[in-house]
Amino acid sequence: MKLKNSILPAILLFGAAALSSCEKNERESVAPAFEQGKISHVLADSAEVRSYNFAGSQISKINHYNPTSGELETYEQYARDNKGKVVKVSTFLGNSNTLLTEQQFIYDQKGDLEQSNTAYYTSGTLEYTSFAKFSYSDHKLKSKSVYEGTDKDSTSSRLKSYYEYEVLPNGNYSQEKQFVIDATGTPKLYSTTTYSYDSHENPFHEFAEPGTISSPNNLISYATLVHSTNKTYTTNYAFKYDDQGKVSTMTTKGAKGKSETLTFRYGS
Repeated sequence: MKLKNSILPAILLFGAAALSSCEKNERESVAPAFEQGKISHVLADSAEVRSYNFAGSQISKINHYNPTSGELETYEQYARDNKGKVVKVSTFLGNSNTLLTEQQFIYDQKGDLEQSNTAYYTSGTLEYTSFAKFSYSDHKLKSKSVYEGTDKDSTSSRLKSYYEYEVLPNGNYSQEKQFVIDATGTPKLYSTTTYSYDSHENPFHEFAEPGTISSPNNLISYATLVHSTNKTYTTNYAFKYDDQGKVSTMTTKGAKGKSETLTFRYGS
């Protein structure tokens, strides 16, 4: 599950959806080039759910598979500048290579993300555009504003929501507040989410997509308070580690009590 909510939990930056093996010719076409010691596969119930391609030490492609058929469902390709920064992420349908989304990233002179532009496609036709603006302090994300439309057309662009973040001295994100803009243009606090971590290294931290609030340690729980209903939703994560201190399994337990265990494999 590639989480598309307001935060990508630190251990799940590249998520997982349950899969089984796909046919040999499909597997060979997306065979990952593994990097020693780096994350290479995520499995659920012994089935591969995601694999990672590397160019040197940097992520170049992520493959997502259908949980029932094992076929390649979608994949993301990463383009970088001469400094190694991600400048574009393109998502394609696995069976037809049809473009689904394209994100472009713009950085300021300090190297912090300044803006992202996203285009959404249906059957190869542009359907929707959005963009986000980012503010950083000491290279840590402090706020994000999300707009629909394009920044090149002020008459069609509209602020939809914005987020504010708090960061601990060790670099872990401790809190997120989400504000939504109502029909009158007034921002209203929608939710407050708090995060708790263990002391182990997050294996996905160095591969964080631009604009995500990746933390250096593994997320063990988060609680989201929805202010309109005064209800709190909690998700917990339990980890097991190998002899080298790397995550070997992670069990997720959500608000409804449903649990899932993922297994992590690393290049050798």
